[in-house]
Amino acid sequence: MERLLCVKIASRGDLLLAGPAFRWLRGSRPGAHLALAVGRSCLEVARHLPWFDEVVAVDDAALLAGSWAQKGRAARALRRLMREGASGAGAPFDAVFLFHRDWRFALLARLARISERRGFAAGGSRKFLTHAAEVEAREHHVLQYLRMAGAGSAADDRMMGGWRFLDGEQARAETRAAASGFLCEKRSVALAFGGGRNVKTRTELKSWPMEGWRDLSRALVARGFQTVWMGDAEDAALLRGDEPGVHLAGKLDLAESAVVASQAALVVSNDSFLLHLAEALGVPAVGIFGPTDPAHYCPRSSRSRTLWAGEGLSCSPCHRDGWFPVCAHEHRCLRDLSADAVLRACMEVLA
Repeated sequence: MERLLCVKIASRGDLLLAGPAFRWLRGSRPGAHLALAVGRSCLEVARHLPWFDEVVAVDDAALLAGSWAQKGRAARALRRLMREGASGAGAPFDAVFLFHRDWRFALLARLARISERRGFAAGGSRKFLTHAAEVEAREHHVLQYLRMAGAGSAADDRMMGGWRFLDGEQARAETRAAASGFLCEKRSVALAFGGGRNVKTRTELKSWPMEGWRDLSRALVARGFQTVWMGDAEDAALLRGDEPGVHLAGKLDLAESAVVASQAALVVSNDSFLLHLAEALGVPAVGIFGPTDPAHYCPRSSRSRTLWAGEGLSCSPCHRDGWFPVCAHEHRCLRDLSADAVLRACMEVLA
């Protein structure tokens, strides 16, 4: 049996953007054993992807943000995984698909002596790969991943269907959400107001100002919608407590949050995991962008909308491969986006 390994260590949102490529690999090589090497910080997301026979956790904190010694140990462990398989019992992989542009992943695959090595041509990786994909500068990452995996232009590039609920999750989430006042029967809009954190990066620059979120929530509630504040415990700390709507931030785990998002009529989100989760769930979204390039990450459903106030700014997008410079322009790429503009986009989708 052919053994294939996908390497996508971080981040959670990018893991979902790779979903169409994962689906294509599963469909194009149906008899193969398909494995995923993923960072521990993304393991819960990986458990809900429907395409893999095996998921192996990698110490992404050490590999991407550790000391040089920690990075070295984590890199050797990843090379050993590529060479010997998860069990270390001498079952190497026949092909590896590298969903990272860093040349060091390609070097590890070459040192592991995997015969078919697919990745991106940029960043010095080409010399270590057997198949190096060229991508366009402002091409969406969904399309970049599909091309790297070997898919043709006719491949299915929809993200919908990229999330599988596990047994008991939906009932558990509905019970916990109802305890905080969430009404399943009422038309709701999920507000993903936080984000910007992963194992490699922590930034507030991707977040639309909180006063905009509060104004938007008040306007939606006045129009009869149930707004649902979603995020983790760090996001919850941004709330004052008097915002209209149901406060679920910090109260649900990731899987439970996915259940609530799946029941929403709309998800409004910064460029964060919950934006891409909405796409995977088939829920329309309004994506709010600032320092990151919407050409790379915007929702692709025809029912969704993308808002970006940075198009006329010479400094935006300023994000480069996980790095954000100190903003010298008063965060205008997001502060210039009004609550009225976001509300108009929401009502277009909800009409």
